[in-house]
Amino acid sequence: MLRWDRGLLGQEFSRYEQHVTREMILEYADIIGVTAPVHRDAQAARARGYRDIIAASTFVTWRGAHPIAPAEMGFNGTGINAGYACAFYGVISPGDTLIYSTCLVDMYEKTGRSGTMRFVVRQTTVTNQHGETVAVLRNPFILGW
Repeated sequence: MLRWDRGLLGQEFSRYEQHVTREMILEYADIIGVTAPVHRDAQAARARGYRDIIAASTFVTWRGAHPIAPAEMGFNGTGINAGYACAFYGVISPGDTLIYSTCLVDMYEKTGRSGTMRFVVRQTTVTNQHGETVAVLRNPFILGW
């Protein structure tokens, strides 16, 4: 039984730490087809003012998967991804450590021809080892209908 408790809004329910390597950045660049030199060649990146190669901004969506909802909700399914809204604030380079902190920011129901659907919206704030916000990811999921 799904526990629909608005008291869970704003509470962190997942925290994940990721150490970024050159290999990860290059692998992600290969996966999405990024060819810009700042993402692949340290010398080219330094010439543009970066300390090393930089990850494509969407890198933070690649391995930062979290549970969809807090365990307290009693939801054990996979849900249906209902979109992403991402804001990117900083660059990511090899040697960075990213901290993904996720909380629920909204929950609501919508009724349509197929019945009532329950949505949760999770927000993940990604910071680096210096406490600087690198990205904020907002992601609604349909939990059931």
